[in-house]
Amino acid sequence: MVDDFYDHMKKEQELLNMSYKESVRQKEERKKKKTWEDFMPFYSQWYWMTDWLGHKCKAWYFGPRLDWMFLDKSEKKQREKEKKKKK
Repeated sequence: MVDDFYDHMKKEQELLNMSYKESVRQKEERKKKKTWEDFMPFYSQWYWMTDWLGHKCKAWYFGPRLDWMFLDKSEKKQREKEKKKKK
């Protein structure tokens, strides 16, 4: 009988701990400052094209990420640094 009571209390305490951890996580998530890039990230991108004279040239685009375009090298380095800081 006493063992059942202690087992029940132990399970209840575990539930309380899980609930507390989840509430702390949610609170931290709300505290994070959201920037414009969190809603709509923009990237410096480029692709090869030909101009009206037929010469090959780089065309630049700044906007939402498009998979078929190449990211600017400085943009890649900056994103990698941001990822390392988050970890």
